[in-house]
Amino acid sequence: MSAITERIEFPVKKQRIPTAVKIILAIILPVAILIASLFAYGTHIQNNSHIYPNITIAGVDVSGLTRAGATQALNLPAYDEQINNTNITLMFPDGSEAVITGYDVMMAHNAQEMVAAAYSIGRGSGVVQDLLSYMERYNAAETAFSIDISIDADVLKSIVTEITDAYNMSLDASVPEIHDDRIVFTKGAGHVNADSLYLFERAYSGLFESLDSGATVEIRYALSGNINFGCELMALRNEILVEPQSSELDLYALSATESVVGVDFDPVAAAVIVAALEPGETATLYFDFTYPEYTQEYMQSLLFRDLIGRRTTHAAGGTGRLTNITIANEAIHGMILLPGEEFSFNETVGPRTRDRGFQTATVLMNGQFVPGTGGGICQTSSTIFAAIRPSDLRVTERRPHGRPINYLPVGWDATVAWGHIDFRFVNNTEYPLRIDIWMEYRTVIAEIWGTIVDDFPRAADWNS
Repeated sequence: MSAITERIEFPVKKQRIPTAVKIILAIILPVAILIASLFAYGTHIQNNSHIYPNITIAGVDVSGLTRAGATQALNLPAYDEQINNTNITLMFPDGSEAVITGYDVMMAHNAQEMVAAAYSIGRGSGVVQDLLSYMERYNAAETAFSIDISIDADVLKSIVTEITDAYNMSLDASVPEIHDDRIVFTKGAGHVNADSLYLFERAYSGLFESLDSGATVEIRYALSGNINFGCELMALRNEILVEPQSSELDLYALSATESVVGVDFDPVAAAVIVAALEPGETATLYFDFTYPEYTQEYMQSLLFRDLIGRRTTHAAGGTGRLTNITIANEAIHGMILLPGEEFSFNETVGPRTRDRGFQTATVLMNGQFVPGTGGGICQTSSTIFAAIRPSDLRVTERRPHGRPINYLPVGWDATVAWGHIDFRFVNNTEYPLRIDIWMEYRTVIAEIWGTIVDDFPRAADWNS
């Protein structure tokens, strides 16, 4: 028989939570809930995209705005337009100009950086600290950001250096321009140069001045330096100085030498003009002209200007006589006598021979008219003598015919015979003489041209 084991259940004793635990739980649980709530709220604030309280940018309250909202509130297009309107004009003494704009120097504002900086206030130190910072912002002093506009100084310096180098190269090459009646002179050319560093500083401040005013700023640049322009002026004067020179007659060439107009300028008056210039500025110095007493045209006009003597005679006879007169005329016509030279009829006309074209005509020999080669040429010599007889031309040899002739009054003729009777006279004037003689139909015309000066008498036309 098996033994039976009987299970006996005893009553369970009920456990109680200690009072201390209850007190602890009563304290910790709310705190835990509070902490959890604060952590959750801090996480929310930390992830919120709005800017914390009491923050301004360029005087605009951006508290509670997103970055996009803050950017819109700042009206950035107005800043962009202001930059676009910024420009300066560099004006150099020679009249050249160069324009530099805000765009050229990469002018820009930092508004977006300021929006990012405003957004970062109170953030980045953890959930709890960020929450505390957020809460503190309500009572914190205003945090103000400003929008700054800057330019790239290196870019501006490069631009100014390029402009300055080009101007200096132009200035160095500005040699005085010498024209017919003036010199265009640039003060200091080749001696002074524009200072790129100084010009950079002027351009830098000018760009910000234009930014503030919204208008173009003109920067007039003046060169500086010690310039001995007096020496430059004297060197220029020596270069253009020409003394006036009158024309003179070249008697052997039968022409007048070239006359020279004097050229000069007053260095004292020029110095006053140049002294008033800024280095690099240009002045025009006009020449003073001194005209010579006798120009080439005037002296040339003196040659054979005056009719010293003229005579006409009628040529009678046949063809042979007229032919002989024509040959003699052609041998003499246009002959020039320089001062002091002597005219010889025989030397000029030469021997009267048939191989030279002379023909037989009546000649006066020993008071008788007889046939002879070259007859009639005495009319040529006589007409020339009659033309000069009233003048002061000095006759050195002349003989009348043995009996009166019918084409001239007594005492106005000059007979010639090859080898022993000649007709000669000397040019005793200061200028060349020209003997013109020719025949028109049966009229022999003799003219002596020269230059009448002082009281040298003019011959009369005895045929009038």
